[in-house]
Amino acid sequence: MTGTEPTMTDKWTIDVSLQHDPYRVRAEALLRLEDGGEFVGVGIAEAGLRTSQIGSYLAVTRALSDLTAELLETVASDVARSIEVDGVLTAQSAN
Repeated sequence: MTGTEPTMTDKWTIDVSLQHDPYRVRAEALLRLEDGGEFVGVGIAEAGLRTSQIGSYLAVTRALSDLTAELLETVASDVARSIEVDGVLTAQSAN
């Protein structure tokens, strides 16, 4: 790049919410795309860990991991749809 090419910026937002009860922490990671699409990941951890902070971290980590799996599944599905039976990519982009 020479620095004169236009850049395109997308903004995706992840909101993480935590629900605490006496025995567990449930985290939900919601990814919002600019086009209105959404992906959700959920993670649960025991609340009885040494500190509630550790349980929260673990639940959030699991929610983000679940979110990653959702995104990868979507990518794999999109790629599979874009490939013809003979293995040649279809013309889905504007070339």
